[in-house]
Amino acid sequence: MKSQSGTALVFSSLLALSATALAACQSEVSVGADPETAVKGNATPAASPVKADPEGTVVDLKEDITDLAAFADVLAVRTKNQLLIGSQKELAENKATALDISAECGDLSSSSSGFVLACPEKVLLIDPSSPDSPEEVRMEEETPVTVATQLSSGEVFATSADSSTVGIYKDGKREGDIEVEAGSDQLLAVPNSTGDDGVVRILREDSTIQNVDWTNDRAGGRLRVGQGVGSIAVGDNGVVLASDTEGGRLAIYTSDDVVRLHQYGNVDGTPWGVAWDKERNLAWVSATDTNTAHAYAIDKGVPKLRGDIPTVPDAQNIAVLGDGTFVAASATGHGLQFVDTPHLKKES
Repeated sequence: MKSQSGTALVFSSLLALSATALAACQSEVSVGADPETAVKGNATPAASPVKADPEGTVVDLKEDITDLAAFADVLAVRTKNQLLIGSQKELAENKATALDISAECGDLSSSSSGFVLACPEKVLLIDPSSPDSPEEVRMEEETPVTVATQLSSGEVFATSADSSTVGIYKDGKREGDIEVEAGSDQLLAVPNSTGDDGVVRILREDSTIQNVDWTNDRAGGRLRVGQGVGSIAVGDNGVVLASDTEGGRLAIYTSDDVVRLHQYGNVDGTPWGVAWDKERNLAWVSATDTNTAHAYAIDKGVPKLRGDIPTVPDAQNIAVLGDGTFVAASATGHGLQFVDTPHLKKES
């Protein structure tokens, strides 16, 4: 494991890209095209081969896993009507806490204090240490809520794929809202150790990524993620990972004041799930058409491949636990995969 100073050096290197390169990246994507072809949008995960030989241990949950989130060494595993919360051991021994939820609930994510589940008329805030008694924040939005996140300062942001209004809640009450250009398919808080947390959203229809400039009560910078964004995940020091599913690439952004593109790297396969590995300072990407997850170092000019893991079929959601264990969840009933010690190349 790298020290905190080592982690800082990784991201100092990342953030040291020239202003000229940043300007070029932003101008390329802001017009709705990547350097080669126009945006396609409306990305969906590629179909997986049924035959697979996943590395590590697979826990058979006998259900499709529709979402996954990690907080330290605790997982939240979403199926159609349940949310399972527990450690690897608890999930393997069928001892995880099970919460019954509506099939109409939307996106699951983690925050600085626990798990966040967006449901049509409420947002559930779940403390991993006492998951059986989630806090409910009642929503006052005009459309059913499908995405939500919580900042380290306590604010809850909520919206939906069908609404351009992002509602802001504090201490259970709606305090205001911000208008953005369209709906959102994911909404994540981006922790900031030197100021207010950032908020980033994506819309798959036109491959938008945008920061919500909530401290200035306005929509923030808006870019395009290659040809068609799949999903996003938050890393350290303001970093946001994004899969360009249609373009077959991994994109690295930062979102401290505005969202900025820093790197693109080709992925062998069709990427979808993304996750940050704090233990190793690596970005993970799952390619569903090859049943493979790829690990990339992002401390240089382009993402550098450090290793691969054979995954369960349809690994649309991936996560990395606090101890470095890689987790992949099958969206078609092939279980929950754990790889304690991925085999990776040494840094050169």
